[in-house]
Amino acid sequence: MGNTIKLAIAAVLFACAFAAQAQQRPQPAGPVASDMYTATLIRIDQGDEGLLYEPVHPGPNARIGLVTSHPDGNVFTAVQAVEMARRGYRVLAVNHHGSSDDVTVFGQPLSKAIEYLRARPGIEKVLIMGHSGGGHLIAWYGNVAEHGPAACDGPEKLYPCDGKGLTGLSKPDGVILLDSTLGAFHEASAVDPAVDGDQRIASLDMFAAANGYDAAAKDAKYSAEFAKRFYAAQSARNNAIVSNAVARLNALKAGKGEFTDDEPLLIKGMGEDAAGARLYQPDPSYASHTKKPHTLLKADGTVADEIVHSVRGATGQQYPAQLNTLRVMNTNTTVKDFLAHSAIRLKPDFAITADNIVGVEWASAVNSTPANAEGISVPMVIVSNTCHYLMMQDEIVYDNLGAKDKTLAYVEGSTHMFTPCKTEYGDTAGRAFDFVDKWVNKSGRF
Repeated sequence: MGNTIKLAIAAVLFACAFAAQAQQRPQPAGPVASDMYTATLIRIDQGDEGLLYEPVHPGPNARIGLVTSHPDGNVFTAVQAVEMARRGYRVLAVNHHGSSDDVTVFGQPLSKAIEYLRARPGIEKVLIMGHSGGGHLIAWYGNVAEHGPAACDGPEKLYPCDGKGLTGLSKPDGVILLDSTLGAFHEASAVDPAVDGDQRIASLDMFAAANGYDAAAKDAKYSAEFAKRFYAAQSARNNAIVSNAVARLNALKAGKGEFTDDEPLLIKGMGEDAAGARLYQPDPSYASHTKKPHTLLKADGTVADEIVHSVRGATGQQYPAQLNTLRVMNTNTTVKDFLAHSAIRLKPDFAITADNIVGVEWASAVNSTPANAEGISVPMVIVSNTCHYLMMQDEIVYDNLGAKDKTLAYVEGSTHMFTPCKTEYGDTAGRAFDFVDKWVNKSGRF
């Protein structure tokens, strides 16, 4: 085994030891060493490194370079990096080491990663690729690379980017999103409206039997009346949290904050990552199907064009027991990190239905995937998984996408990490990444 691969494996093992374990963060997909590709650790920028996968025997796909990253996780052995490397692509997995949740700190690292691949002999096109929370990062980058700081510093933004280092970013030739989150909305949708200091408001408690939660069955069936009441209160509480953070930011700017640069911010009842007060997790009748027909990659190998229905079961059953835990159902952050990562405005009519999300001011957040999708004109593909709760959200991104060449496909029975939720769904990862491979190679696209 060569020194470069040994160095890469050591780096991966070190990074994976500290990788976050939350559901929507990238997880290791397998060993780096392979007789199909080499894996070389490279320095991209100060504090940032990448793991470069290159085929041992370059074929037609080696002319395409792929850059992938995630705002708060190690992607050296992430599923998208390994699967696309196995298909002969050159893949540069980028890890950024910083203390901020602000996606704008990724501008220069991603730009330099694209430049690095473009300089490699034989590479003709470079695409950017994001899975899960990496989706909102990649969508943000694609928008800003096309339009500059104006894409994220407008007056509609709760926390506009300052534009530093965001001019002249390298533009990708295409974008790949894989089971992507919606960005800041993912946190807003986890706000618990039943929280009232140290008490819980019984009429708004989604974990109470009186409101439809079944602790024994570990699922729920919420009434339309409760859902309407819940979402109205969730919207109001989210906006109050946002307004408080904006007020604290203004105090900081005026020199009246607790500190000179930032302030601690503890938000009770805002779940982190996959945790939180989301009705659609214990009650799969919410966020259960798409509005329109889309491509469905079926377990039997056929491809259908139909309204796509979720096959997921109830999730989030453990969270009622963790209502008082920090970093699960309560968020410990800072004013600036909250505004940069999690702040978005909701309207009074906010609701998550069986096939839509309404009442969201998508443009109010810098890292809003639907808002950033509007500014992307290069070819883009979205692949979503029917055994996870993001499939309806990905349709919203697709509907907002500015690109004329756009594709949305669903993988039947695939979990968030592209594994089958039941054995009968077969090789879900194979179907997903074979589809991406075919999409990239469509004649005339790249």
